Amino acid sequence: MDKNVKLLLQSVCSADIRKAQNYARIVLDSLNSEKDRVFKAELLRMLDAQKSPFTELPPSVKSLINVEDTSIFPNERFLLRGTEEKAVNETLKTYKASKKLSEIGIPYLPALLLHGSSGCGKTTLARYIAHKAELPFCCVRFSNLVCSHLGETQSNLAKIFDFIRSNPCVLCFDELDAIGLKRGQMQDVGEMNRIVIAIMQELDSVPKNVIIIGTTNRFADIDPALARRFPIQYELQPLTFDDAKCLAHKFLTSVDIAAAPWTTSPYWIDTWGSFTLWEGIPASQVIKKCTDLIVDQIILQLDKENTDENS
Repeated sequence: MDKNVKLLLQSVCSADIRKAQNYARIVLDSLNSEKDRVFKAELLRMLDAQKSPFTELPPSVKSLINVEDTSIFPNERFLLRGTEEKAVNETLKTYKASKKLSEIGIPYLPALLLHGSSGCGKTTLARYIAHKAELPFCCVRFSNLVCSHLGETQSNLAKIFDFIRSNPCVLCFDELDAIGLKRGQMQDVGEMNRIVIAIMQELDSVPKNVIIIGTTNRFADIDPALARRFPIQYELQPLTFDDAKCLAHKFLTSVDIAAAPWTTSPYWIDTWGSFTLWEGIPASQVIKKCTDLIVDQIILQLDKENTDENS
């Protein structure tokens, strides 16, 4: 039985309708025969009609945030190390505790600041936290948020925070340094200082049904007062030799390609990767190497199929 069919049945049996609908969509998308065309189209139409209203963003924020449904997450291709797991657990615990604290008049924002070198997996970890919290993942689009007109960026920020007050989610400021650099420097622009102040004021009034996550590879340059709004802070470390090897194993073995070397020999991956040279490289680079290998195998398979058809 196909893996996605199994997950669909598990979701149905556990009465998780959101996951069941997502896996149903994946299974339907895999149907390519002509006899299933009408059946597939009708069921996809029914699923589209039942989309969460959260995905239908109001015009005021449609260009300012991207929203992702995190009910399905590629756990089989995700490496969660000890530090990352600690960050996840602490964030989720404080998210639950913040609601209790609010009831007794103690303000506490469940906010996490992830920092580390580019490509080390900060944004993916933020998505994983949204998945574990069973919340949509909203990522701020800085290209549309920051505007040259005086006061318009602050107005855009206000629109985002107004929206999340009635829509529980994980709100992610990916590359927070784009709007959160230290104030008081010689090259300061007054408008950017006002933006830093505006985002701090908004964070101070965030409801307790929202998790805020910021990511940056310029942690030392973030305004200290803004950084203090994130009570949980973690630095993601570069991959070790064992980390790189484990991530490659997880990523490749999650993909079932007929006759691929990693499916025919359980030890092939150990000899394929130059893991001693991969130590310290970003996780994104390991994923790229694995993806390139998968692409090569698919091309080989397609070439073989074409040869067999023509012979």
